[in-house]
Amino acid sequence: MMVAKVMMRMKTNRRILGIALIVVFLLTLSLGGYTQDTWLTYFEGDEYGALLDVALVGESDFIAVGATNHRHFPPLISDALAMRVGLDGTVVWERTWGGTGFEQAHAIAPTTDGNLIIFGETTSIGAGDRDFTLQKITPDGEELWTHTYGTAFMEKPFGMTGLGNGDVLIYGLTTSPAGRREAQYAVRVDGDGSVLWEHTAETAEEELIIDAIETQDGAIVLSVVINGMDDGMLVKLDAAGDEIWSVRYELENHQYAASIAQTDDGFLLAGFELPASGIRQADVWLARTTSEGDLLWEKTFGDPHSDDYAVRLLRLADGDYLIGGLGERIALFKITESGDVVWEQRLGTAGGHIAYSLTELPDGGFLVSGMKTLINGRSYDIVLMRTDALGQTSSQDP
Repeated sequence: MMVAKVMMRMKTNRRILGIALIVVFLLTLSLGGYTQDTWLTYFEGDEYGALLDVALVGESDFIAVGATNHRHFPPLISDALAMRVGLDGTVVWERTWGGTGFEQAHAIAPTTDGNLIIFGETTSIGAGDRDFTLQKITPDGEELWTHTYGTAFMEKPFGMTGLGNGDVLIYGLTTSPAGRREAQYAVRVDGDGSVLWEHTAETAEEELIIDAIETQDGAIVLSVVINGMDDGMLVKLDAAGDEIWSVRYELENHQYAASIAQTDDGFLLAGFELPASGIRQADVWLARTTSEGDLLWEKTFGDPHSDDYAVRLLRLADGDYLIGGLGERIALFKITESGDVVWEQRLGTAGGHIAYSLTELPDGGFLVSGMKTLINGRSYDIVLMRTDALGQTSSQDP
């Protein structure tokens, strides 16, 4: 493990207006005695690729993070992007940072001292190839410190989970050591970015950690994808990073949990299923397990005419759950704990979208961030929206 403490350059984008093509739809409606604004915004152009996560700041703003150029194929050239936005959709400021390579911000979370921490990746600095990064910023976007984590081989990030004591867990995959096979990789760090422990699992198969949650007993449950998409697995670690149990789901089709949430007596899993034969169309996979990871039931649902699957699962204040996914338009599903669909919304313009982050607001509405596909794997536009409690904006089909 090499930890480098560096200060990355931060560039302020002063051209907030006029750079992006922004389509904002505002609706003021009365729901249960309060007034709620809804809107949907696209940011187009070379400097806007994706917004992958959101954190609320104060009572009226939030900060969204992502990348100026979200790509899966070379040339991998991008800066990390942060935007502070009002709950009315007004952009307060934008900032980018990076070097000569590829930088992207995957997640953001508040810290106990009133600042924020951003998790991402870099090829410009660090131990070599691609590494994890953590950057601490003030609510005004001022950089306080940046650390990198990784080896001379490639580490690829998938997410960050804030823990109850102020620590954070960052996770994804590593290709170290020899052979460059993808392996589980997670790092627990304290509030100053110092490493407390690392978790890796070298097996004969390729594995990556796609999601993680802290349980009520202070343990950590990882959602692991095996061999690209063959199977999914849950792994439970204690607070010190030692494995307690693991359960692999070897079912008829290919499936994995892209996101997990804790129920009162187990876990709810939401993700991806692809038939092993016949019509190869992806659907939302939903499953319920016991507290030991044993499967209780599974089901699939989605658009019968196109691929769609769950990317994010959020437990709501009323005990139901919200799913954001990949599909035609921006796909949102509200479901019960038993897996019944309460409502489904398809928002935005025609074309494939991914809803990467979901945030429930105090008024019952939701913030959703993600991207619209222009050229799959190579070119995207940012999408950002605020909905009402039914997942609606002023225009379902702008």
